[in-house]
Amino acid sequence: MNAETVELVLANRQFVWGLIARGFAEEPDRAFADIIESEHAREEVSLVEDDRSDEIASLFTAAVGRLAESRQGATAAAGEGADELAQAREDYTRIFVGPNTLLASPWETMHTTGKRVLFHRDVLSVRDAYRQAGFLPERYRHVADDSIGLECDFMAKLAADALTAFQKGEAERCQDRLLQSLTFLTDHLLRWIDSLADAMETHYGDTFYAAFARFVVAWCYRDEALLTRLLESGECPA
Repeated sequence: MNAETVELVLANRQFVWGLIARGFAEEPDRAFADIIESEHAREEVSLVEDDRSDEIASLFTAAVGRLAESRQGATAAAGEGADELAQAREDYTRIFVGPNTLLASPWETMHTTGKRVLFHRDVLSVRDAYRQAGFLPERYRHVADDSIGLECDFMAKLAADALTAFQKGEAERCQDRLLQSLTFLTDHLLRWIDSLADAMETHYGDTFYAAFARFVVAWCYRDEALLTRLLESGECPA
């Protein structure tokens, strides 16, 4: 890749990881729905061509279609002027918030240890990764660091800083951020994202979030391969 292509790829990672983080971190609003349903989002998801391109594009289209269906269903049920995102917000609450038991636990350690315990000692390795990279959630003493929303937000922050470093010609910082991203993927997200998607599909298979999680699985594996290529080839330095 030449410098222009590398910058495009890094910008693409920033956009998609930001979209993923937003999808998991908060209930959907009109701005999120408009962005994820936009042609720009479809183009970004399909930007990098590789063996997973068709799969990723198909999974993303399926997730967007599921969200559009829920919006249409809410309008049809409640009539003109209804809250189009009411169903999606309700789904978000029952999947990620409660008050009922969360059947697809959105915390890493519950998947990797099999124990339904928040703030398990294994979560300290996630916090250490945040701290070493210079990022720490504002409410880290009160919110479990290993939630899917926080872990994806961390990936989005690393992606954003890698792009900034590249644009400033700070090759070492760019490489560091890409290496931190790859390490976090292999040490954390890729250890449980399949399990999370499987649980969502089993318990909430008719929702946007189940389809979105399946897309995120494919994206994570593609990002692992892309990061490995960038780091091994030395294509990051500006």
